[in-house]
Amino acid sequence: MTAFQEHMRRAGERALEALPAPLRSEIYVISFRIWRHDSFDYRHPYLAIGYNTESEVRRVVAAGGEPGEARWSYAYWPLDETTGIVGHGPDPADDPAGAALHLAEIRELGLWYDDESDEDEQDRRDELLTTHFDDACVDVARHLHASGALSKILGRPVPIVPFDMYRAGYEPELAEAANPPEVVADYLAWARAREE
Repeated sequence: MTAFQEHMRRAGERALEALPAPLRSEIYVISFRIWRHDSFDYRHPYLAIGYNTESEVRRVVAAGGEPGEARWSYAYWPLDETTGIVGHGPDPADDPAGAALHLAEIRELGLWYDDESDEDEQDRRDELLTTHFDDACVDVARHLHASGALSKILGRPVPIVPFDMYRAGYEPELAEAANPPEVVADYLAWARAREE
């Protein structure tokens, strides 16, 4: 395990510990929003950890929202991510240690490029950088399940749904990789029915 992976795992645990105690019995999903300090700069990604609650689903449905969308589409989630920003967050003070560890790792892997690099080379490395950070986020989710941290904090397992708003449609693949099959089954059934 790399120093960056270890940092991500510990940050994921801290984010769960910071979930508001009065809401824990209502939280049915943990959101892993993957984004970048600058929307299109894949060298500086971050993970924002949030959640949604049963009360929020009921509120959205009462306002006319479709139940499946209200429950599983991040477009309807409040995305309260105050519990955890990991990596190159919007504010440099969000996670300076994680940002430094990420930069060191991608440099060591040869994924870093300068702004003057050839555009085709930048595109190639952006794909590799995206896969690298996706893998790190999936690793955190798997760790939170396998270590028992998620069940300990919430009293039961719930799905972790990673998503990147610029890569709509990729969520089911990430969610399937991030969760035990029985935990993510309802989400995947909704997502696959939506694709048909």
